[in-house]
Amino acid sequence: KIFLKNIQLLSSHKSCSTKKLQKILTNHHQDRQYSTTSQDPNKKHNHYSKMIEILAYPKLNLCIDILKKETTGYHEIQTIFFELKKSPDKLKIHESKHKDNLSIVQKHQKHLLKKEKNLAFKALKLVKKKFNIKKNVHIDLEKNIPLTAGLGGASSDAAAVLKVLSQLWGLSLSNEELMALGAELGMDVPFFIIGGTALGTNFGEKITPLKDISGIEFEILPESNWQKKFEGVNKTEQAYSSINIKECGKNKSKTTKLLKAIEEQNSKEILKNLHNDFSQLYQLPENTYLSGSGPALFTAKITS
Repeated sequence: KIFLKNIQLLSSHKSCSTKKLQKILTNHHQDRQYSTTSQDPNKKHNHYSKMIEILAYPKLNLCIDILKKETTGYHEIQTIFFELKKSPDKLKIHESKHKDNLSIVQKHQKHLLKKEKNLAFKALKLVKKKFNIKKNVHIDLEKNIPLTAGLGGASSDAAAVLKVLSQLWGLSLSNEELMALGAELGMDVPFFIIGGTALGTNFGEKITPLKDISGIEFEILPESNWQKKFEGVNKTEQAYSSINIKECGKNKSKTTKLLKAIEEQNSKEILKNLHNDFSQLYQLPENTYLSGSGPALFTAKITS
């Protein structure tokens, strides 16, 4: 119902025709940065003929409204995602004669998950299972997006793997098919299939593309400015368990105004209506905003 309600809202702002939404989906898909490297087949240790490289960018949540907790334990939300084209993770993916593998390079090695629990590796295993593919793959992942920060790094990596494997193995999966696969991995993954700016409803996995935002510069603050209240891979679960649900969902009117401001490219109104129900868990410095369930903070300023 929330999803349909927001579709109606978008319609009133002239942004929900099927052709237009499909065009936005296509444009976002084409905007993703791929590169293909052909390897020398005569090189002694070469076990593959083609490597595909892709950048996986972080996201910011311009708003999060926590609407209610379902009997399943999940929370119904509405949020506006924004893909920040800065400091991406970098992936190099190729077929291999050896078993599936994920190699990760990141400064804080002690915080990394075992490959079997890494979302990028899970994405690989999911595609192989769904399409009965026996070929093996090696993934090189350079982590630049901070872990468990509310920036969607793991989800972005997973979406990147889904798209590359669709290309590598000639599956020709549509954005909708890729998003459905992504939802099996995590609620943020579908957004990263198209990127850009989008409305997320239900548990965040139902995606409606919005206009790209221009005239505002977003910056993620250094980690030294964050308040790290929750640690570990179940950080989001801890955050949801800590919120006062009675204090949530009170800014839905701001989300309506934010959607209108994005459609009209009204930068002042966009900044005026940024909000996040998880902010109740933190003491935010002035003119800073929380992404996801935190602890990542960002700033926003009008540039034109």
